[in-house]
Amino acid sequence: MPFLTGKDLEELQQVIRGCILNDRTSQEKLYKQFYVSLFYMCRRFFRNEHEAIESVNDGMMKVFENIGAYQADKGSFFNWTYTIVRNTALDKLKTSVAFQQRYNGPGAADAVNEAGGDYNPLKALEERDIYIMLDELSPATRVVCVLFYIEGYAIKEIARQLGISAGTVKWHLSESRKNLKTIFKRHFNE
Repeated sequence: MPFLTGKDLEELQQVIRGCILNDRTSQEKLYKQFYVSLFYMCRRFFRNEHEAIESVNDGMMKVFENIGAYQADKGSFFNWTYTIVRNTALDKLKTSVAFQQRYNGPGAADAVNEAGGDYNPLKALEERDIYIMLDELSPATRVVCVLFYIEGYAIKEIARQLGISAGTVKWHLSESRKNLKTIFKRHFNE
C-alpha cells in the first residue's frame, strides 16, 4: 500500500468514519481499496485461491467489527488491517486438517540447526514463480516458509504465532529449502 498524502488520506479517513457508522458503501470502498494487497498476502499461505479469498473476507469482517478500536497513533490503518487479515489467515491455517497433520513434522522437536541464515530460496523469483513453488509445499511448511522468507518474521515469533516450537519452525524451514530446490529444478531446469 503506497504512502497516502493529502486528499487520499482525507478520503481514507472519511471512509473509515463511514465504516465506524456501519455504512455499507464505505465498507465496500475500503474492501475494494485494500483487496488486491490483502488477497496476494493471503494467497501466499494457501494453494487454493478460494481459501485466500475466504481469509480476506473473514479478516475484513473482523476489521469492520473492530474498526472503532483502530488508533491512528499506533500505526497506519493499512498495517492495522493487514495484521488482522494475516492473523485471520493464520488462524484458518492452524485449524485446517492438513496443517494439523503436518505441523509437527518428523523429528521437528529435535531440530537444532539454525534455519535460514542469509539464504532465501524465494528471493530471486518473480511473484508468479513463487506461487508455483509454494503450491507444492505442505500447508504447514508453506506457512512457515512464507512467514520467514517473505514476511520476515523471526523463528521465535513464527513459533509463537503458530503455537508450535522453534524446533518445529526450523524443521519446516529445512524442509522448505530441501523441497524448493527439487521443485525449482523440476519447473525451471527442464
